[in-house]
Amino acid sequence: MEQEVRLRELELRASRGASGEPNGQAMGGRRQDDFLVGRTKRFWDAMRHVLPKMPSESAELPQFFETVEKLFTRYEVPGDVKVKLLIPLLTAQAKALVNRLTVDQMASMMS
Repeated sequence: MEQEVRLRELELRASRGASGEPNGQAMGGRRQDDFLVGRTKRFWDAMRHVLPKMPSESAELPQFFETVEKLFTRYEVPGDVKVKLLIPLLTAQAKALVNRLTVDQMASMMS
């Protein structure tokens, strides 16, 4: 798993230009990465194979969230993208709880 994480990290870095800025495709004068959808897709593509699914056992939840937080830090995921990457990992029960939260509440939990 560590090698897979490292591989994804290298892929993410390779997608950045010499300046360290993400390479985006022009979209009406703005780069695709300037849009939340483009940034979310870029990070999802880089991380989808390393992010774990949320466990159903409550005793495993602290480790799950610690792992996700470490991966977000390692991949330098922006706060507004974290929530969008986390939702597909959640169990159906957790998604039902999240659906009750406002966008601002979810964003404040991830920052």
